[in-house]
Amino acid sequence: MKLYLGIDGGGTKTEAVLLDAEERELACITGGSTNPHAVGYDTAIAELKAILDRSIAQAQAQSSSAPPRFRIALGMAGVSTDEERSLITETVTAYLSEKRIEGEAFVTNDAEIALTATLGREHGVLAIAGTGSIVFGCTPEGERYRTGGWGHLLGDEGSGYRIGLDTLQAVMRSYDGVYPPTAMTRLITEAHGYHTITELKGYIYQPGIKKQDIAHFARYAIEASASGDEVACQVVERNALELAGHAITLINKHASFHCADVVLSGSIFKHSALFNESFRQQVSAAFPQLRMHDALHTPAYGAALLAARRTP
Repeated sequence: MKLYLGIDGGGTKTEAVLLDAEERELACITGGSTNPHAVGYDTAIAELKAILDRSIAQAQAQSSSAPPRFRIALGMAGVSTDEERSLITETVTAYLSEKRIEGEAFVTNDAEIALTATLGREHGVLAIAGTGSIVFGCTPEGERYRTGGWGHLLGDEGSGYRIGLDTLQAVMRSYDGVYPPTAMTRLITEAHGYHTITELKGYIYQPGIKKQDIAHFARYAIEASASGDEVACQVVERNALELAGHAITLINKHASFHCADVVLSGSIFKHSALFNESFRQQVSAAFPQLRMHDALHTPAYGAALLAARRTP
């Protein structure tokens, strides 16, 4: 029996989806981050192997005949160079060999799997706004383009990390009187049990604070903006427009993108109506013939579809 495993390795969590030969979903497994630039290579690989262990155990439990053969597609955030892709492929191949499991693996990127999850194909335009951000485009002929995706220090405009960082800075500026009062202050102090927002400094500057810890604070901007909070709305809208600028830049790179399908993927698009609508309006004003789609399925499901439909 042949089974297809798709893995979406993100900066905050990793999800794996298992499909059978008829592309029916058999299992969904989640774990921690497998982005090597977010948690380090050793930690990312250890988490990836743990997810593979659980996924394969699920598959073997459902196999009543011969041991299944796997094809694994991995869409890994932070894994973008040929060297990084080869390293992950070799690691998974060695894992399968060590476990005496038949199968093969290939690495694609998180953009391609998200496009496939919604459109059922790899060409189109994708904007991801999750912990990180990127805009990706693939023509019907297979030409690939990207803007952004350079990580939280070099870019990630419109991401959970950037919104979270802007939220943290906004509440401190509000405390100083530079910005007006904002509901984000109350939301943060209540959630963290602070007497005053100044206690935030002791938390943020701890040595162990990671990218995903900063991204966590985006939720307070999203919640406050939904209630019309002025400062929160500015944070969310500013980030939406920055990511829209990246999308417009990418769409200008190839004529086929001018009337393409555009998939909006990631937790920020999903949870913030203001972010979603601001992005749509800005991009549609520049290219009215675009067809916008909210993501229908998880990127992990798209990775599993790629494993089923594309040979390594």
